[in-house]
Amino acid sequence: MRRLWNLREVSTVAILLLEILFFAWYLWPEGNRPHPFINAPNALLILKYSSIYGIAAVGAAIVIISGGIDLAPGSVIALAGVVFAGLFIEAHWPLGVSMLAGLLVGVATGLVSSALIVLVKLPPFIATLGVMGMARGAAFVITEGRYFDVSRELVGGWRPLGIPADWVAPLVMIAMAVLFQILMTRFQWGRAVFSVGGNETAALFTGIAVGRVKTSVYLISGLLAAVAGVVLVLVQGQGKADLATGYELDIIASAVVGGASLAGGRGSVAGAVLGTLIFGVLRNALPQIPGATFYDRMIVGLVVIVIVVVDQLLLKRGN
Repeated sequence: MRRLWNLREVSTVAILLLEILFFAWYLWPEGNRPHPFINAPNALLILKYSSIYGIAAVGAAIVIISGGIDLAPGSVIALAGVVFAGLFIEAHWPLGVSMLAGLLVGVATGLVSSALIVLVKLPPFIATLGVMGMARGAAFVITEGRYFDVSRELVGGWRPLGIPADWVAPLVMIAMAVLFQILMTRFQWGRAVFSVGGNETAALFTGIAVGRVKTSVYLISGLLAAVAGVVLVLVQGQGKADLATGYELDIIASAVVGGASLAGGRGSVAGAVLGTLIFGVLRNALPQIPGATFYDRMIVGLVVIVIVVVDQLLLKRGN
């Protein structure tokens, strides 16, 4: 049991459950009115929009575990969504081909970030900050202040592969989380990512191709951000340059709250997904409390600090 409790994912699940129980109690309605928080439609709403963050947080967690940082996911989400929507609506490309083009945007931005970091030797913070600005700027150049209305081209009751549209984002997040959790824990590549994040010099002397590992993690981060962008456009029905504004910090915070150490070498994909659900519950429940909407960002920031501080104290105690 002690070994089970030491798993960061278990403690993150405990935090999530306590959070749900608190809001269930605090928002308990008077009389026989339905509960505004504990109900199936609201649970699906939380899961649907948390999944956008969750898909990108999987890539962000892998980058952080490798000892890096990626500030570009929000902008890549916007650019991938704009490219997908623009080709689908303006150029009348088939839906599948347009989606593929949006995903290639993530591949391109990931390659640019990795080239700046691996070849040019820029710090990851500076490199991805530059890519963030370029991607967001490119999205505004493409749209010229307009938006692409994808919803009018998708027939009512759109069900890709027979799946209800509301379940597309959650299922994609779960699929990506399972895939990369397996790759990070069962394959040599995943062990190499942990090794590079834990001690890059030692990893280099053990024969790990550090440059290739770094390239792969930024490529994956860009690709998953693009997946989130395509899914977000399908969920919202619009491709706009200002999509996912400010998502970067929430995505990184989700990975950190889920156990990814900013020092590198520690974390998990499953933890990052659980972190997005913690913030998803907060974003959903706080607006239902009168006056709490104004404290939204402050509370989220406080939660990040408290959880990370507690995690560091437990880590030092364990050592």
